[in-house]
Amino acid sequence: MPLIGALVVKEFQTWLRGRLTFAAFSLLVLLVALLVFLLGMLILAPDANAAPALFSTTSTTSTNLLVANRAIFLFGAVGLCVILASAVVAPAVSASAFALERERGTLDLLLLQGPGPARIVLGKVLAALIFSLLLLAVGVPFFAPAWSFGGVQSDQVIALVTVLCTATLFFCALGVFFGAVLRGSLQAALFAQGVALFVVFGTLGLHLAFVILGGNDAFRPLLWLNPFLALLSGGGTATDAFARGAPAAYRTVLSLPPQSWAPGLLLPAWVIGSLAWTALAVLLVVGAAVAIEPTHPLKIRRARNAA
Repeated sequence: MPLIGALVVKEFQTWLRGRLTFAAFSLLVLLVALLVFLLGMLILAPDANAAPALFSTTSTTSTNLLVANRAIFLFGAVGLCVILASAVVAPAVSASAFALERERGTLDLLLLQGPGPARIVLGKVLAALIFSLLLLAVGVPFFAPAWSFGGVQSDQVIALVTVLCTATLFFCALGVFFGAVLRGSLQAALFAQGVALFVVFGTLGLHLAFVILGGNDAFRPLLWLNPFLALLSGGGTATDAFARGAPAAYRTVLSLPPQSWAPGLLLPAWVIGSLAWTALAVLLVVGAAVAIEPTHPLKIRRARNAA
């Protein structure tokens, strides 16, 4: 653990010295503020009188639900913006970890010092995770409007924090993995961001394309990897009611049902997604450790076969 802590401190010192960090802070604040403002205007635009009165027979519409659950939808909108920022920022930050070591010629020295490839990769991932969460913390003040309306439950906050931390861990592991496999930091960042954005948008788009065009739901398991849908699953009755008012193709997508993993144990979608991202992050750490170790048995065997 002391060696991993030293690696985390070293990475922080490297990132905080550059001007790019402060530019990233400023750009992140502007982008999140713009997205939150636009989504907030959409949520707050409907007239408050649009909500049906108590015991009213007026049918429930999307506008009614937005008005009656403004706090939850504002909270979810800010959460979606922060997760999107994580999918862009975390891979870019973590992808540069090994590129900088290669540019300075310190990677071989780091391997010879004895921490072990797995510990080196784990330290890089943890440093990138903490630094990315520090950057994303600038979005915390944007949750204030949701709290001012009231109605956000503690379980929804727990779901958001869990989804954000585990998804960011997965994105950081992606960046470190591609940084270990590829030589340049730009290529590693582009590949890592491409995979991260596919998880955020591509999983949903691929499923909907096959369902709408061919009536095939073979890609439905990918939906549990989508952090947006995982966050929506923590919305409770408001998300379920909103999904019922959506077109038929989107109803089962917007409200992922809990899954039974054992008798009497139902896990919500955000818990399943968090476990999946953590498991994938562990696999990526193992893969990156193999990639940076020059004397790994797999590499030696491959060299012998090539010879």
